[in-house]
Amino acid sequence: MTKTTKNFIYGLLAFIIVAAVYFTKPQVTDPDPAYGVELQKSDAISTETVAAIDDYLETESEHVEVIMAVLDGKSIYEYGDTTRIMNGASTRKAVLSLLYGIAIDQGLIDLDKTLAELNIDENTPLTEPEKTATIRDLLMARSGIYLPAEGEHDAQITDRPARGSHLPGEFFFSNNFDYNALGTIFIQETGQPIGQFMQKYLAEPLGMQDFDADNVVMGDPWFMPNNGSQHEMYYMYTSARDFARIGAMVANNGMWDGKQVVPAAWIELSTSPLSALTNSGRYTASGYIWWIDENTNTVWTDGYGGHYMLIDPARNLTVVMRTFSGNSYLSTGLWLASSDRNAAHPKYMVHAYEMMIAELDARG
Repeated sequence: MTKTTKNFIYGLLAFIIVAAVYFTKPQVTDPDPAYGVELQKSDAISTETVAAIDDYLETESEHVEVIMAVLDGKSIYEYGDTTRIMNGASTRKAVLSLLYGIAIDQGLIDLDKTLAELNIDENTPLTEPEKTATIRDLLMARSGIYLPAEGEHDAQITDRPARGSHLPGEFFFSNNFDYNALGTIFIQETGQPIGQFMQKYLAEPLGMQDFDADNVVMGDPWFMPNNGSQHEMYYMYTSARDFARIGAMVANNGMWDGKQVVPAAWIELSTSPLSALTNSGRYTASGYIWWIDENTNTVWTDGYGGHYMLIDPARNLTVVMRTFSGNSYLSTGLWLASSDRNAAHPKYMVHAYEMMIAELDARG
């Protein structure tokens, strides 16, 4: 073997090793924060019901990796690896709503400030009517601004109203411009990155076990085309046990471990049916970036790829469902290439929830 051939082989091996490290390196590593507190467990549902739910999920569900339930602040059911960190996709929006409630309580944000007053614009300049939209309008997805935004799913593109067809405050449309601009505004008005604020005022009070400020990633970390918006997405990576803990706090009117983490008035307002919905499947209304099912008196957030949270305030019960959608260039690329990447249906979580409440309600 010649020296040139050897050098080529060594160079190729070095390239393969570097590429393997680069493409498999996690976007978010597993933190072990000092403030993490083990979630207490409860036997509120019987071993028979637990076994029945396990059997149902094993035999009937597809693509569901994790389901977890928390009742009165204690874990009552766990299926799958509840410690695995996952990108929650659009569930980020409801969490940001909670952070807004905290920041407003601290006097950092005024809901009635307009985009003009906030100096918020877009690469495609906003019109004067569009600039009259307030933070409150954005939280209600009523900005009246219909421009391309980062992280849109198909319906947000195909169903987007014509620009100028609705004034701010008039019309509900689940619009990533609103949600992403809320991230920009939050950072601007609080003077803190979303991850840092979330760690200090949400993760630490809740004793979240798998979260620190680096779990929130600003801007798309993958090979995705930029569509020309200046408002970045904020990716939130959480484990199921931490995600369920957030929902359990909401179910308990913003209280956790005897402390008011999010103002009760904000929980009530943000999860109220502020916008009536039609033809929206399981949801009948929307609050401040929360979905509402008035038929079952439950509050929801959901994210593309199989990320759901169902909150039942009357029972102080939260159920979450998670499906891994990647945490590296390689794993995310494989997930994006999969034809069934959004196939984990919430009906499996709902059925598990119904089995739980059947026993809980029977006990009184």
